[in-house]
Amino acid sequence: MKKITILSPLQKVKYSHRFTDLIIFLSVIISAICGNFFLVISDKRIFKVGLIIILSVFISYVSFAVTTNAALDSANAAYKRGDFEKAAKVYETVLSAGLESASLYYNIGNAYFRLRNIPKSILYYERAKLKAPDDEDINFNLNLASGYIVDKINSIPEFFVYTWIKSITNIFSVNQWSYVSLLLFILSLILILAFLFSGKVILRKLFFWLGVLILILSIISTVIAIKSSSAIVNNKSAIVMQAVTTAKSSPDDNSTDLFIIHEGTKVTINEELDDWCEIKLSDGNVGWIKTKDIQKI
Repeated sequence: MKKITILSPLQKVKYSHRFTDLIIFLSVIISAICGNFFLVISDKRIFKVGLIIILSVFISYVSFAVTTNAALDSANAAYKRGDFEKAAKVYETVLSAGLESASLYYNIGNAYFRLRNIPKSILYYERAKLKAPDDEDINFNLNLASGYIVDKINSIPEFFVYTWIKSITNIFSVNQWSYVSLLLFILSLILILAFLFSGKVILRKLFFWLGVLILILSIISTVIAIKSSSAIVNNKSAIVMQAVTTAKSSPDDNSTDLFIIHEGTKVTINEELDDWCEIKLSDGNVGWIKTKDIQKI
């Protein structure tokens, strides 16, 4: 048995509410200004009620942020002192409250790995990888946890063009590709404006072709962002959570046994029928298993 390598450490997770708070604060100011106008033509009570509602929303957002960060600090502290069960529970509570990120999934995966719950750790590492496909810590720990899987499946080699495209797509996360696309688009507009207002022919040609090139790159980045987002939303991968599962030839308990798979194995869902689903392994094998035996990534 190979030597166990230490896990990559926890990643920092914080609920960032500054931008949201700024928007809400501005809405309060704007409402107050508008309210002063309406005071002339309406009852003061209308303005007061509106202001109270807006302030209540503002306070609730700030309160949520403070509570969430306190919960994350509590989970991190529990993890550091070795109380991995509590850490996982608190992290999942934060997740259920709506804070979803690669770092949070990664930390939950770490907690379950420490609890020796390999299938759940792999599940959360895979979810983290969907958010940040090129993160070194996530990939390292996922590979580490995958080393405990009983099934050693030889994947069908991918077509090299698909592998190349996937490697480019995985350079950034979906959000990062969106930012890149937006920045390139703004830069292309600046170059087009420079082309329109430039007096020299050489500079006009330079600005024009640079603008066209960067606009094309912006479009490519947008397509990648859309495709990556679609891949996450329409993801059909799942992790086997049951210790041992027998794949059948059809969605029937009395049908022929095809093969056995174990907890932690990653599968692709082809079809769902009642409480059964047809799954495909990375080596091409296909069979039907109970839906309760797997959990979608």
